[in-house]
Formats: sequence, C-alpha cells, structure tokens
Amino acid sequence: MSADFHSVKLINELVIAVYGAPGAANGARARYALTQALHALTRLSRSEQLMEMQRDAARAAGAASRREMRTVLRRIAGRAAAGQGQLPLALGAGDDTAP
Repeated sequence: MSADFHSVKLINELVIAVYGAPGAANGARARYALTQALHALTRLSRSEQLMEMQRDAARAAGAASRREMRTVLRRIAGRAAAGQGQLPLALGAGDDTAP
C-alpha cells in the first residue's frame, strides 16, 4: 500500500471522528473543508520533509551555502540520472590475470 492510501484513510478517520458518519446531518461543507485542510497539511509536511532531506544531503556532501547546496544536489542528481554504470573490477595484489 502506498503512503497516499494511508494518509487518505487516516484523514477520513479524523473527519469521521470530528463530524460523525458521512450520512449524518452534519454539514457537508464543513466536512469537505476539514478534509481539504488535512490534505493540505499532509502535502506541506511532505514538502518540508523533502527540503530537510535535501538540506541534510547537501550538508553531508560539504556544501556551506545555498548556492553550493544546489550545485551539489544537481551534481548528485546528474550522476543518478546517468545511471549507475559498472563498477571497476578491483584485483588483489596476487591476481596477475586480466579478466
């Protein structure tokens, strides 16, 4: 199951806990407003989490400023987009044969 499914399920449970069952006489507009507000909070928290992860990755790579951080992240993304490729074969000291 995806994270979206879990978020939607949790949001629906919260709306039911606040306003009761969907068939109840409570206002549909208020239910909709609460649902959309919770979805917006979910999107905001995901974007904040992504920004924190990017900042932490840039710091780990040694970037000090925002400009350096963007440069490092672009370089990392470029390497990832180029593909992993094949790692060079590291032969031991006793191995004199070529592959």
